[in-house]
Amino acid sequence: MRFGLFSGCILFFAVCCYSLFGHSQDAVRRAEAHFTADTIAHNAQFAWERRALFWAGALVELGFLVVLVFTKLGRRIADGCQFLNGGLWLPAVLLVGVFFFVAEILLRFPINVARFLHSTAWGMTSRPMEDWLLDYSKSVGVSAAIGAIVLVGLFLLLRWLPRLWWLPATAAASALAVAYAFVLPVVIEPIFNTFEPIEQTKWASLEPRFRDIVRRAGVEVDEVMVVDASRQGHHSNAYFTGFGATRRIVLYDNLLAKFTPAEVETILAHEVGHWYHDHIVLGIAMATGGALVAFILVACMLLWARGRGKLCLTSPSDPAALFLLLLLYVVGQWLAAPVQNAVSRHFERQADAASLKWAKQPDAFIAAEIRLAKENLINVAPLPFNVWLFASHPPVVDRIQMALDWQKENETADARR
Repeated sequence: MRFGLFSGCILFFAVCCYSLFGHSQDAVRRAEAHFTADTIAHNAQFAWERRALFWAGALVELGFLVVLVFTKLGRRIADGCQFLNGGLWLPAVLLVGVFFFVAEILLRFPINVARFLHSTAWGMTSRPMEDWLLDYSKSVGVSAAIGAIVLVGLFLLLRWLPRLWWLPATAAASALAVAYAFVLPVVIEPIFNTFEPIEQTKWASLEPRFRDIVRRAGVEVDEVMVVDASRQGHHSNAYFTGFGATRRIVLYDNLLAKFTPAEVETILAHEVGHWYHDHIVLGIAMATGGALVAFILVACMLLWARGRGKLCLTSPSDPAALFLLLLLYVVGQWLAAPVQNAVSRHFERQADAASLKWAKQPDAFIAAEIRLAKENLINVAPLPFNVWLFASHPPVVDRIQMALDWQKENETADARR
């Protein structure tokens, strides 16, 4: 076990170091066709610094969990929580959960502040610190509420069905994902921002153009909303969110203010592509399959850990098991990340193809990609390893190449006619 832990730490450290390489020379050569050398270097430096902050947070979290699981500290904390509750099981589980949540908030807070200050230094935001702290406090509250629901539900299943808990847990995880997707745009997101239908904003003149895209796609898009993202930063974006009756497309006010109508049209068509292909539904379905496999493996680990190691679990529902569950969750996220991101990149390519098909403006599509990369300081020449491990979207140069290929194919087809 100690050798495996040592080997895992060495591998994790090696991945950290290798991922900090900014870009590959081959990627730089491809990017130079669309970006200046200064832009490539500037964005790569921002990405490097952001990645370093990310790894600092990841190392703090992983190191804390390793200490809790592989020393007697985790066992002592769980026993102390049970003692404080007079041996009551569920209150002890909740106390252990509160301990970890508060400890992680305190450990990661300096890194989160550093990320905010880094964004300010690079001109990505000009919001006051107190405004950021208010949103940060709200996010902590939302995370605490969701975490409490998951914690109580999971440990009740572990208590009632110690050998078969993984089966109802998979069903519950799927139901919770659907519920979260449903309430996200109407309950959670309005806590942080204000949303308005585009026809009620100063960009209402764009609404007929958007409806034409929707008509071509053959989907029923009821709401195109504008969010006041400029309150939080200067970056531009758009996204598809919701489930069932709450589905909507959201455009940043920054995007509408800085981009041309044709560019915005191609971006909205991209989001309509996500809607058309039911990517949220497909994502939840695939995540359910992944959760089933993960829960089965975790169930085996919990049974194996009973009476073993520093935690010395008395049962799968032992309050101390929370620390092992969290460590397995973090490690599982890293192992699943390449697959999840590969699926996400596939979805994004489908949405890009839909944008080109319905908006029929490859030049505007390319201009939008270039502007997004510059506005959001995207690394336009990423290391292939970083794309494989981290990227939820295809590299910018690949997306531009898709548009150029589409344009060439359609010009050839028009010439043949």
